[in-house]
Amino acid sequence: MSKFVIASTERAAAPRGRTATRQAWAERLTRFAASGLRVAHFCALEGVSVPSFYAWKRRLATGTADRAAQRAAAAAASPRLLPVQLAPPSSAVELVLPDGAVLRLVPSCDLAFVRALVEALGGAPC
Repeated sequence: MSKFVIASTERAAAPRGRTATRQAWAERLTRFAASGLRVAHFCALEGVSVPSFYAWKRRLATGTADRAAQRAAAAAASPRLLPVQLAPPSSAVELVLPDGAVLRLVPSCDLAFVRALVEALGGAPC
């Protein structure tokens, strides 16, 4: 008494994560589009059910549209970068010493240098 057993040449599928399952179905749907087969025949060759095929087709089509809408909403909500132009520094300050010497100082000048310069020119200490 012998029995014929039809063994699959594919290995038993290992448990997958959600991302891997989604990717596998996306690849399967791409293969289907290129196959030219009817859904029932393609599903039989792939070893999946027809209802699963249509459910994943719908899920991936909806998911793609939802993700595109989410990206568009995030882009609209994110701050936009605009060109900025800095105003030139305010005008120089003029310091008139008692002997008539005039110092023009820019806003970012070194205060210790200005004190030493005023002393060297003979003005009153700052």
